[in-house]
Amino acid sequence: MNSEPTTDTTRSERIVERAREVIPGGAQTGLRAQAYDTGDVAFERANGATLTTVDGEEYVDYHLGFGPIILGHADDRVDEAARNAIDGGVLYGTGTAPLEVEVAERLVDFLPGVEQVNFCNSGSEATYHAIRLARAYTGNEKILKFEGCYHGWHDYVDVSVYPPEDELGDPHPESEGMLSSAVENTLVVPFNDSEAAEAVVREHGDDIAAVILEPVPHSVGCILPRQEFLETLREVTRDADVPLIFDEVITGFRHSPHGAQGEFGVTPDLTCVAKALGNGYPIAAVGGRTDLLEQAGGDNKSGVVISGTYSGNLPGLAAARATIDTIVEEDVQSHVTDLGDEYRAGLRDLLSDHGIEGRVVGHRSIFSVQFGVTGEPENYEDILGLDEERFREFAAGMRERGHFFTPNPYKRHHLSFAHGEAELAAYLDDADDVLGNV
Repeated sequence: MNSEPTTDTTRSERIVERAREVIPGGAQTGLRAQAYDTGDVAFERANGATLTTVDGEEYVDYHLGFGPIILGHADDRVDEAARNAIDGGVLYGTGTAPLEVEVAERLVDFLPGVEQVNFCNSGSEATYHAIRLARAYTGNEKILKFEGCYHGWHDYVDVSVYPPEDELGDPHPESEGMLSSAVENTLVVPFNDSEAAEAVVREHGDDIAAVILEPVPHSVGCILPRQEFLETLREVTRDADVPLIFDEVITGFRHSPHGAQGEFGVTPDLTCVAKALGNGYPIAAVGGRTDLLEQAGGDNKSGVVISGTYSGNLPGLAAARATIDTIVEEDVQSHVTDLGDEYRAGLRDLLSDHGIEGRVVGHRSIFSVQFGVTGEPENYEDILGLDEERFREFAAGMRERGHFFTPNPYKRHHLSFAHGEAELAAYLDDADDVLGNV
């Protein structure tokens, strides 16, 4: 085992230096490696709304692990539930555990489009399974998705999340090494464009396996959906008998116990949830209509394989049960939504006070500042041209003052139940100072 050399560097820097020798980029996933492009850092503790580095530096956390932490880090109710579950064994790997029934029943009760549930461990797994179910149901292969929507890193959908301007309208692979046929079987149209989406479904309906979208695209900050757009998608997919998939990995249980589908009153055929479902524990699910989910029952003629050794692990299920119950009992969404409104209003006032061109986007517990662009974004093209360098300077300045969020200008801030008026006041006060210098 390597030891940390004694140098003038910080402990964080020494740990990251060692990490780069054995871990690509020095962190698990490239996005984590990018999350601190202003310096090397290693964290060792998180509690409530606070992250603490190995050097004892504390930050108010607005990153929240890309969004899973809805109650706050190390929530006692969730952690105690997970610990209690461990006492009975972490994984059975056969048969049915009472916990999986209880959590599945909660998903069926709360999410309008869910009649049956299969658990997995990540949002990428959930969207992968949903698309496989849709392809089995329709016998088709093509997928329709929307620019700016992220549905995981796998070949099925890692297309046109951040396409360059000269590739708008065409499937743009986000990674090298992707299967070309997967990209070629992906159709792409702008978000909120009802006419374009309807035209593609009408034209290619006999070849389309599914239409998938983030009902609120938060992978590019926030684009609010037009009600007519969601309703049109529901109508044309129902007419074509093409499953409509809502990727609620970010919105589910963060914005509402009933998901965006409950908020906007549009019911999909398949729903993917993860992130806030377990307040940071590895738990995800694909749910939906019984006729779609029962294809994966194991004893049926279709024989869709949905598998995973760690799917339905007991600590994750216990965390999900405790998280859902706390969200409902404590009315968590009211707190984070009201707080989000205050952050957004305060930031808008600061942009105006400093005469800075930009906008504040967001919904409920999510917000972001986008410099150099104005007006409410309705699609991915409306986000192109934002001032990336100015955002990175803003993120660096806020980090120096004890606030952490990713310096990626296309991402977002998150709030948790552990954030309150004190964090709000400190954030806006420091943002006032930083905005005067960027």
